[in-house]
Amino acid sequence: MRRKLESLLFGNSKNIKYYAMNGILFTMVSVLSRSYAIKFLDRVGGTELHFSLFNALPGFVAIFTTIPGILLIQRGKSKRKMLGLFFYLSRSLPLLLAAVPFLPKSVQPLVFVMIYGLMNFPESISVTALQDYTGDVFSPSERGDAISVRNQLSQISQISVSILVGFILSLSTDNGTLILLYQGFLVLSFLIGLKEIQYMYKMEPRNIPSAKADLTGALSERLLTPFKTPAFRNFLICSLLFHFGWQMGWPLYSIYQIRNLGANELWLTIINAVSSFFMVITFGLWSRMVKKMGYGFATTLATFGMAATPILYVLSKNLPILTFMQIFTGFFTSGTTIAILGYLLDVVPDNNRTLSVAIHATLTSITLAVAPLVGNAVLTRYGIEAALILTGILRFVGSAAFGLRYLQGRRR
Repeated sequence: MRRKLESLLFGNSKNIKYYAMNGILFTMVSVLSRSYAIKFLDRVGGTELHFSLFNALPGFVAIFTTIPGILLIQRGKSKRKMLGLFFYLSRSLPLLLAAVPFLPKSVQPLVFVMIYGLMNFPESISVTALQDYTGDVFSPSERGDAISVRNQLSQISQISVSILVGFILSLSTDNGTLILLYQGFLVLSFLIGLKEIQYMYKMEPRNIPSAKADLTGALSERLLTPFKTPAFRNFLICSLLFHFGWQMGWPLYSIYQIRNLGANELWLTIINAVSSFFMVITFGLWSRMVKKMGYGFATTLATFGMAATPILYVLSKNLPILTFMQIFTGFFTSGTTIAILGYLLDVVPDNNRTLSVAIHATLTSITLAVAPLVGNAVLTRYGIEAALILTGILRFVGSAAFGLRYLQGRRR
């Protein structure tokens, strides 16, 4: 029975199995250490400024660490071993968050935000390197299926764990008890992360001569080399335009849910579960669309739908309506996660893939560092609805850029 199920899910590919299992555990770690971190911050006294810093600081950290970390991995004798070291560090740092409640109350929110930002040092490097390693493990024809299977099973994991965690948190309304539960979840995330890394080590790169990156020459020359590829350069412009609007909305969603609509842990669980459920059931649709229409069309459509999400938030005046809107959010989020990563791997040459992926991650980290602060400035001056509408407009600009690139490609 187990073999039949594995054959149905993964075919005959052990790499897809290990990649999917790694994704399932990665998602469990994320739910336990990150999904409720914003509410944890709220319970230790975080303000709107802390919420914005919570979203912005990881980007600032990634700006200065991703490319040096990737270059270090490139120079290592084994990419897989170096990748594992960064993952081990990434899974250990959330234990520091668990120690924050033992500090003086006046400094807890700021220290929490600083540690959370620091967590992105190994996380940004390991996640970026794993994206590149995906290109080593799977051929271009396999990547769409591998990413789709991983994301689909990861979302099932997210729904299950989110519901369980939300139920446990809903059993108490005492602030001290809830903080203790958050600490327990962070310790558990570390233990699960150890198993997650084991599955990453089991993934075997393709047994073909790999295109070696040129590690000679000045660093400035090597950093400029990927920009000489027109397909990557044009993709990067479109992606940065979209990511600025995408990331600008992240703290605004949390503020709108918690402060404007009064969402507690149970409502946050319900909202995330509905969104994740519709991500799960639509991953296959997006995967088939990519195969039939290509990454350009799928990315344009998915990002267009994501641009409408902030407007849907403005129209949602209570939590039940907002929960219903997650049907649309989940559908287009699943398309965006599949299409953008696949599109990125599709436009970069193999001999510069590692550095190209790192450059993309670093530049989107710059937008991550700036966009939430811009959103907070608009929120402070004009209110939450104006900030959400501006977010939607900026996302539409990014989606239009992807659409223009797709149409230009078809004319050629």
